[in-house]
Amino acid sequence: MYTPTATGQMTSGRGSHTATLLNNGKVLIAGGSGDEVRSDGEPYLKTAELYTPDSLIGPPALFSLSGDGKGAGAIWHSNTGTVVSVGNPAIAGEALSMYTSNLANNGAIPPKVIIGDRFAEVLYFGPAPGYPGYFQLNFLMPSDAHGSAVPVRVMYLDRSSNEVTTSVQ
Repeated sequence: MYTPTATGQMTSGRGSHTATLLNNGKVLIAGGSGDEVRSDGEPYLKTAELYTPDSLIGPPALFSLSGDGKGAGAIWHSNTGTVVSVGNPAIAGEALSMYTSNLANNGAIPPKVIIGDRFAEVLYFGPAPGYPGYFQLNFLMPSDAHGSAVPVRVMYLDRSSNEVTTSVQ
């Protein structure tokens, strides 16, 4: 469950506003009303402000077997724990796992796993057991993915990870 926490102050308080996370990690706060009232008793309507959270979340990072974030991804078969490879490919519909970084702790918004040009069903996302600061993603391989170097990436809060590859039978 996600629990909002207090952070830095905005220029003025407001309610009934919108908040849009921008690609740079800042938040556009727009509209709404505050405590101040006009002479006719109606609340002043607020304009917009750009809010910078105390800590920005960068794009997710996927790990590769080579250690440079490129090429074959560090993705494993969930049922056996063995690494997916050309000699041990994933199978359509199979549950797989991988680690990433830069997800929000206790976040309520799930990341999107993209295999080739298809979205994979995310089964679990959360802290990686035994690896503080890293997150585990469990997902199902889409049924129509095939090949020895199928691209894999993760989208989180409109930010794309690096691209790695995986083998699919």
